[in-house]
Amino acid sequence: MRHLPSRLRDNRSGFTLLEVMIAMAIMLVAFASILMVQRSSLNTSAKSKQMNVVGMLARNAMTMTEAEILGKPFSEIRTELSGQFEDPYQDYSWERKVKEIEFPNISALFQNPEAEDQAPPADGSSNANVQEQMGKVIFNYLSKSIREITITVKWKRGAGEQSYVVAMYWVDFETPFSLTP
Repeated sequence: MRHLPSRLRDNRSGFTLLEVMIAMAIMLVAFASILMVQRSSLNTSAKSKQMNVVGMLARNAMTMTEAEILGKPFSEIRTELSGQFEDPYQDYSWERKVKEIEFPNISALFQNPEAEDQAPPADGSSNANVQEQMGKVIFNYLSKSIREITITVKWKRGAGEQSYVVAMYWVDFETPFSLTP
């Protein structure tokens, strides 16, 4: 039988202190990363829930606006309005703005370069002038019959304030058409 050194003959089983410390460090890193992922997941879930509530509140405010302005001329609608949502959403406020859309003067796009070579109309006006006037009439009508309505939902988050804005365009088909720009 062969003789082994005394330290190799010792059949004590177990881990050394260094091996235990390394295993503990690995477990600590693994648990810390699991907790970070879990915290991030909870934050994302809370933000998603809050955005769902905000979207619902904005949709509700927009529906209320539609019901309020349906059948009314734009002159009877308040251009700015704000308020607080009722319980359980008292932490959220809303703001509504109604504004007229101003169209740029793009009547130059309607001009036909070939029309300049033609004889002017018998009444003395030029084709370019007629087209420019028609462009003004059309854009004036569109400006009077279309409104942009924005709903802004605001809430506190941390030290600051968050906001969510939705917009729609409302067309009043009852707006009288006028030939004067």
